[in-house]
Amino acid sequence: MWKPKILILFFAALFSFQCVETLISVRVFPSGEYLMRIQSEGDRKDILNDDFILPNGKGWEAEISEGKKPDSDETIFILETQALLNGKTIFHPKEEGPHFQRHPINVKKKDYFFSTTYELNKVFNGRRVHQKYPLLAQAMDDASTDSTYGEVLSEIIMYCLSAAMENIEIEEILKERILNHFRGVFYKAMEEGTLLQILESAQTVSPAKFELPEKMIRTNFIPFESLLPLSFVDKCIQEMKPYIKEANITLELHDDTFKFIGLLPGVIIKSNADSIFNDTLWWAFTADNFLNDDYMIEAASVIYHPKRIQLTIVVISVMLLLILSIKYIKRKSA
Repeated sequence: MWKPKILILFFAALFSFQCVETLISVRVFPSGEYLMRIQSEGDRKDILNDDFILPNGKGWEAEISEGKKPDSDETIFILETQALLNGKTIFHPKEEGPHFQRHPINVKKKDYFFSTTYELNKVFNGRRVHQKYPLLAQAMDDASTDSTYGEVLSEIIMYCLSAAMENIEIEEILKERILNHFRGVFYKAMEEGTLLQILESAQTVSPAKFELPEKMIRTNFIPFESLLPLSFVDKCIQEMKPYIKEANITLELHDDTFKFIGLLPGVIIKSNADSIFNDTLWWAFTADNFLNDDYMIEAASVIYHPKRIQLTIVVISVMLLLILSIKYIKRKSA
């Protein structure tokens, strides 16, 4: 029985998806508005795929160009987009589905009498791989793991099935019965060495891509047909597809690298940047940094208003002199 190691899957992914380098820069202006520029470099197919989608809607100016790698004749494609923004920007709302890599940004300007502060917060939402599919997480941490493609795919299918049924009204007891049935099917097939057969096309599709085995899913819903609403299986399969896409995007992101540059007005007073030069902050990280937990970018700066400070000092000084003068006059006249 052919049982490809998950290692093969990652070698295939490595040669199918070249590393994409993404540079994000944010320049915050004294007004509180900020210019955000995102640039991705890599193979044309990779920079245009769904793993890290560059915004190109209203207000965004996008451009694609070609170039050469340094010291190489290899062609690279450069996709760049930029926009002038204000406040909080959410690139992919949750309503769009679970698969997108979400990376919202929020820039706040706070005016005080003596100063104006600026706060930059950006989060690359963690993909929670260890919680959703531990076998895939192990394989991504260590390609020499003994997990087979079928075992990883069955784990992903179980997660997708459970998540999909959360979006459809169904009795909790019936839901658990269905999930236990599928777990039993996968366990039995694993014991008998027939896991790849029941997963249908798993031996013929690219090992770098997870596929949803619709035939197998429909077959194993048959014992519950009389208990389920009409079209339940069709709806469930449709609900599962974005979660399969989520797993594929996680895999595609695996080798991507990111750099983030932040420029804030005034003096930097707080940040978690890797390095700082004057008003410029640098972060460098990879998709592994948000494979599970969130990756946070935080910075704050301040502009002091010296004229207001000087005026306040003068006013306070004059008031103190007046108070002292009044006290002196009262003592003298007493």
